[in-house]
Amino acid sequence: MSEQSKRKNGASATGKSATAEQSVMRELGVHGQRWAEVFDGYFSDANAAGPLLDAVEKAIEVGKPDVLADLGGGTGFLLAELLRRGLLTVRLVDVDLSEKQLSACANGGIVKLQSPLNQVTRRQLLAGEERLLLMSRSMLHYFGRDGIDPLLKHLRMQLHPGEFFVHQSACFARQGDADLMNLLYERMETVKWFFTRDELAARLQRAGFAVRAASPAPPLQMSSADLGERYGLGPEEKAAIGREIVEKFGCGQKIFTQEGDEFRATLCYCIFTCEAV
Repeated sequence: MSEQSKRKNGASATGKSATAEQSVMRELGVHGQRWAEVFDGYFSDANAAGPLLDAVEKAIEVGKPDVLADLGGGTGFLLAELLRRGLLTVRLVDVDLSEKQLSACANGGIVKLQSPLNQVTRRQLLAGEERLLLMSRSMLHYFGRDGIDPLLKHLRMQLHPGEFFVHQSACFARQGDADLMNLLYERMETVKWFFTRDELAARLQRAGFAVRAASPAPPLQMSSADLGERYGLGPEEKAAIGREIVEKFGCGQKIFTQEGDEFRATLCYCIFTCEAV
């Protein structure tokens, strides 16, 4: 049975679309040490992480948290970079669903918590009157078009007014680019969903966050080879996906280029500094 057939059978067995948790479990093949290498090492690149870490440090200066929790922190790379920068006054917690990701976090200065992100609670992260700061990178889209609002409301409930949520999230300036990326991920049989920057900002505000700052982050260049490894796609599946996107959106797209039977796609990011209100 092909990987695609297995995925379809798994979805039909429940009669529902895959959940964010199922999406994470599907990607176990690139978790752990391999995560530092895929996508040209983007998720282990200090330069690529720099703008997000700068925004987090600014939020720390303003919010003066006792605890910083990285939601979907994976291997702990971002928190380790903050330690390397000299952040020693804040307790650091790496929250991730994947045991394989957390097992690759070997820094003794980081507390590890295995939990679904839409179930993690303030009580698990700190005690008493301590102050909390949440951060994340490339996480919100895992919860899909219908799951992001409940997630954002849940995260807002874990924060007291005046506390911050700083996140680097995938989103696009143009609706057409978001539509293209959503088609790509639908064809790869994921529930991941991408909004425009304006729509994501509006959803954050409806959830009870005030967006205090928003700025671009380095984009993620994704080859179909890496996407194939991540989602279990064979050569024929990748070629068919590439042809369909070109047929629907045309050639010359800034975020998608076809190279024979392979393709490259660009995931655009924005860093949002959000205050709980």
